Amino acid sequence: MALLSLDDVKKHLRVLHDDEDAEIAIYQAAAENIVVQHLDRIVVAEGVELPADGEDGYDPYTMVITPAITAAILLTIGDLFENREADAKSNGEAMLPRYVRALIAPWRVWRMVDCETA
Repeated sequence: MALLSLDDVKKHLRVLHDDEDAEIAIYQAAAENIVVQHLDRIVVAEGVELPADGEDGYDPYTMVITPAITAAILLTIGDLFENREADAKSNGEAMLPRYVRALIAPWRVWRMVDCETA
């Protein structure tokens, strides 16, 4: 399930027609994946009821989308939409823009790895 509506995404992109809806949906899915993977959490849309502690499907890292995460997703979609070709100057290193990382940093999970069992 998408975290943002297509209408909200199109408003952000200032797209008034339906000709590019399929491409926009692809960029939206990619941007949501990029941001959620960076957070290392499960993010759900507003209005989704989260399972209580002890219930099936409970994950302590699950969270409802915030305005900052929404902004990060929209900014990432905008970047994908405007820059449809690979950057010729890229050194092969893919990274979220600094402002996107700053928006989502407070919610990012940093997991400890046990080196003896890993």
